[in-house]
Amino acid sequence: MKILIAEDEQITLRRLQFFLEKMGHSVITAENGLDAIEKFLSNDVEFVITDWLMPEMDGVEFITHIRGHAGADKPYVYIIILTSKGNKEDIVKGLSEIGADDYMVKPFDYDELWARINVGQRMLKQEMALREYGQSLEKIVRRQTMIIRRTHEETILRLLTALESRDEETGGHVRRIALFSAVLAEKAGWPIERIDDIQLASPMHDIGKIGVPDNVLRKRGMLDEDEFDIIKSHTTIGGQIFGDTEYPMHIMAKDIALYHHERWDGKGYPEGLSGEDIPEAARIVALVDVYDALSHDRVYKKAFPEDQVLSIMKEGRGSHFDHNIYDMFLELMPEFKKISKENP
Repeated sequence: MKILIAEDEQITLRRLQFFLEKMGHSVITAENGLDAIEKFLSNDVEFVITDWLMPEMDGVEFITHIRGHAGADKPYVYIIILTSKGNKEDIVKGLSEIGADDYMVKPFDYDELWARINVGQRMLKQEMALREYGQSLEKIVRRQTMIIRRTHEETILRLLTALESRDEETGGHVRRIALFSAVLAEKAGWPIERIDDIQLASPMHDIGKIGVPDNVLRKRGMLDEDEFDIIKSHTTIGGQIFGDTEYPMHIMAKDIALYHHERWDGKGYPEGLSGEDIPEAARIVALVDVYDALSHDRVYKKAFPEDQVLSIMKEGRGSHFDHNIYDMFLELMPEFKKISKENP
């Protein structure tokens, strides 16, 4: 075991060093608190024996520094105060306030010190076992989380495969929607978990088209009023597909499927929601879905030129689209163009 001794009395320091090395330990010595801090930080110390009263930095401040460096990635350090301060108040302070694990009063008995060091070693072994157990649990949790994530991805893939068999636009469109949505969510400051969720959930925005008849879904040319009413039902069908769910990604997918045709001004469908009543994920997909529809070929039209696409999108700021999301979209145009080029 590697032990650091902080002691300004030379005789005590050398006797402790001799005793501990005879026990088979590796010993580092320091004659004051500042020297002890420097050596503590530059060595993987497991055990500290320190005096209370030392020049330049006393044992109290030294122990405070040690505890300040403790963390999830650093093993616990066992500390014994070895001092001439032996009244009850000092002992209570050393163990309860300062943060020492044990307390011995000078002059001390070496057999007692040997016993106390053995106690410390047992505690360090238990601490190490708990740390390894915790790390093992973390690995299990990460693995289970990965399995759940892959299950979600597999479910999404199969749903989209079913839709793609009926809707020839689906493949490239859903890939672009996923990537557009993720970069916008990142720009909006979403945490990484929610960015991952929207990248999985946004491709399912049109999943309700599974329930739309072929003669409407695959019609070439503009839809009449009755046909448009039928196609609008894909939002509510999408919401029904996800139904009641407790999984955050599925909740987001339901919101997107149900509300991605709502408008900021309340003139959208199916519920006529407006402003921030529309879930933010649906507001993001509402914008990227329109952008993608305008800038790529569809069964009922050809892609529009870029200047026309941007002109139409600008008209929708604050009416069709959340103005903040639109402004972020403009800043991200180079990234959107890159995604479109890489995912035709």
